[in-house]
Amino acid sequence: MARPRKDGTPAQGNPGGKKPYQPSESDRKRVEAMTGYGLTHDQIASVMDISDETLRKYFRRELDTGAALANSRVAQNLYKWATSDKPGAVPAGIFWSKTRMGWREVNRQEVSGPDGNAIKVETVAVDVAELSPESRAALRAALLEAKSKR
Repeated sequence: MARPRKDGTPAQGNPGGKKPYQPSESDRKRVEAMTGYGLTHDQIASVMDISDETLRKYFRRELDTGAALANSRVAQNLYKWATSDKPGAVPAGIFWSKTRMGWREVNRQEVSGPDGNAIKVETVAVDVAELSPESRAALRAALLEAKSKR
């Protein structure tokens, strides 16, 4: 039953208005797929010819799970291909994993001192005021040269 209007007269339902949106199973699959492909909510709503609010209201589950389901399918396919003797799909799967799933290759280089020990760093404090003019000029030239090589 419709709620009465503010003026007390009975409400007439939704005469002449747009019918409430009723998503179909096909709509749900399309939204889930588009979410998995990486489309934005605005893009999906535009394709579905509905508002962003309607999209979020009726397709919350699909919006929340579409990307994870797509990533899961790709990871499963990559695993099948990577553990088989078939060539071809591995580069595409690796690309997807890096760009969509946040996977990355890690190259790690560690630098150490002699025999794997820590590198020793020696700090020397110099009071420039105590240097001769020639030594100050030589120090300045050395610092400028080191700066230009960076």
